[in-house]
Amino acid sequence: MGKHGFGVLFGVFFGISVFAAPMPPDCFDQKRRLLPINNSQVLQWRESTPNQFHGRALVQGVITDIYPEKTGHAHFALNLDRDSAGDIEIIYNQDFGDLPALRPGMQVAACGDYITAGPKSRLPSPMGAIIHWVHYNPGDRDGGAHPHGYLMINGTVYGFSSKLPRNDF
Repeated sequence: MGKHGFGVLFGVFFGISVFAAPMPPDCFDQKRRLLPINNSQVLQWRESTPNQFHGRALVQGVITDIYPEKTGHAHFALNLDRDSAGDIEIIYNQDFGDLPALRPGMQVAACGDYITAGPKSRLPSPMGAIIHWVHYNPGDRDGGAHPHGYLMINGTVYGFSSKLPRNDF
């Protein structure tokens, strides 16, 4: 390989890997600290915390199943660890914008509120865990209980209706 051949090859490879999986936007916890992607923490919470446990989550995974819409909310399963035991449920309020036609295999990042949701939970889930508030929170201007969230599906961010201001995200 010539003097610059390795550098060009490295640049092409590096460039492809950077653009293949875009990084999700910033996601914040309740104290407004930046959250890292916490797939393993979310799965640990699901197995070790009681119903109604609440935390903030930023997860990445692949859609494995789509559930029927309920009361204006889209529901789907997201796999966090390439194992069927790694599925959690995502709940998206469609008042905050349309989603694309969801299909298994789509890449998703979700920023929102995690809840352990077993059979006796207020919001039971067949997977024992949900992430919701994955959209803009109009009540967050005054430090509300739910920082803004979002969904990033195949590289596009959703959760901000065109009728809502975007400048405080």
